[in-house]
Amino acid sequence: MSCFTPFELPTGAHIPARSVSITDFSAVPGGKVKNTLAFKQAIAALSEQGGGRVDVPDGVWLTGPIHLKSAIELHLSANAEVRFSIDKEDYLPPVYTMFEGVRCYTYSAQIYARNCRDIAVTGKGTFNGQGFSWWYMAVIRKGVEALYKAGADDLPVEQRVYATEELGVRPGLLHFIDCENVTIEGPTFTFSPFWTVHPTWCKNVIVRDVSVRNPWVHAPNTDGCNLEGCSRALIDGVYTDTGDDAVCLKSGRDADGRRVAIPCENVIVRRVTAERSHGGVTIGSEMSGGVRNVLVEDCEFRNNYIGLWIKTAPERGGYVENIEYRNIKALNVRDEAVCITMCYYVDDNKPGAQHWPAVRHIHIDGLTCANAGTGIRLDGNKNSPFEDISLRNVTCHSKVNADIRYVRDLQMTNVSFD
Repeated sequence: MSCFTPFELPTGAHIPARSVSITDFSAVPGGKVKNTLAFKQAIAALSEQGGGRVDVPDGVWLTGPIHLKSAIELHLSANAEVRFSIDKEDYLPPVYTMFEGVRCYTYSAQIYARNCRDIAVTGKGTFNGQGFSWWYMAVIRKGVEALYKAGADDLPVEQRVYATEELGVRPGLLHFIDCENVTIEGPTFTFSPFWTVHPTWCKNVIVRDVSVRNPWVHAPNTDGCNLEGCSRALIDGVYTDTGDDAVCLKSGRDADGRRVAIPCENVIVRRVTAERSHGGVTIGSEMSGGVRNVLVEDCEFRNNYIGLWIKTAPERGGYVENIEYRNIKALNVRDEAVCITMCYYVDDNKPGAQHWPAVRHIHIDGLTCANAGTGIRLDGNKNSPFEDISLRNVTCHSKVNADIRYVRDLQMTNVSFD
């Protein structure tokens, strides 16, 4: 019996039929001259006319951050590369954003929008975040720990400002916040400073036929596509080779996420190919606002730590419910083909918090795994057991078949390990 409820599929952005080129505003190719002003002027000129498409022709175009407005499409030709500046001052003043599920002000994302309607990023070109200039900040935890505390203490968001290198709070490549009618279709995103494609609290979202290529070893926390607190969304055709999770659904972290309480809901994820990643398709660990009514189907995971991964922790709260997986193929998985855990600890979090998440109504129908450390890991907790977990038509070759604890109403039909 299905636990996923179909919904009206998203339609994405509607963009007026007019266009300008960045070269109309004196943009200079070659990757040496910053074209930040040309992008800004092109967007402003179209916005004054009611919107349209900003064309980026073939060539290498250096720029600072690009801030979209309503009814604007940013379109890259097939041989265009937008190369983002490595000068950190270009990403200031700080903007309102989310970092690891907590609201704050920090460096602007390289492609940024807030409170917009009908925005699109399209075309077959490449966005190059030059993230090597940011990745060293991953080991700097001063600002990150301060941000976690600010979220726990409910410090006013306007006072949560972390916009210096010494604080270590990195921007993402694409971050849209509180937007409606969003289309991201076609481009390659590479060398992201942090999370790569990250719509947050957006409605009516399509992410289709995009590639994310971040160096597997050297690009920390460069998740491919993260939907955070989004509703009525479709991810359809994503290829990733990246330094963290391939595709992830989130909804805020701990007290700050519970305070905002915007769930990620009514989402379809299909045709994900994860070449190398931590998780193939992941929910969490920042899921304190809840994740519900999700269908994941027709995905292939090739060389990953974990295939299907739902990760929570005792301090998260929230819920993950009504999640359905169909036709999943995993090749080489270092750890688990399927991992659903209440015991995901990062950043020195300690067990014993009293905000137990609820994980229930998780159905998997059709999964094959050629090679895994452990086939199935269901790691509930006596304080909050998993409820209604169903595994059907699962075949897995693994060193350990299954590791299961604290699950109510576990159903296994046609499950085999060889």
